[in-house]
Amino acid sequence: DPERWIDLTEELMSLPADRLFALRVEGNSMIDAGVLDGDIVILLHQETADDGAMVAAWIEGDEETTLKRLYRDGANVRLVPANPEYKPIVRAADKVQIKGEVVSIIRTYR
Repeated sequence: DPERWIDLTEELMSLPADRLFALRVEGNSMIDAGVLDGDIVILLHQETADDGAMVAAWIEGDEETTLKRLYRDGANVRLVPANPEYKPIVRAADKVQIKGEVVSIIRTYR
């Protein structure tokens, strides 16, 4: 729901506010990285990231955004989950668009 507000820490407020966005996690592919189904990840909008960074990436053809660790393999990109029950996603680099890098995780206990 784009109308909801999220409280951010002072540390996060030192980042450019116009480049921060949030996504709610669906699924358990990043569970071993401490990211659980239902968590909210705060991302810094950027179109590139270092290898090993946790990113939100749009996969052209799959028509979905996924949260994974990014690795480059020549002309391909590997998006690696943090859960052994899931396999890495390997796509041509020109079919993967980095949308942002994770800078924080918010978990609400109900």
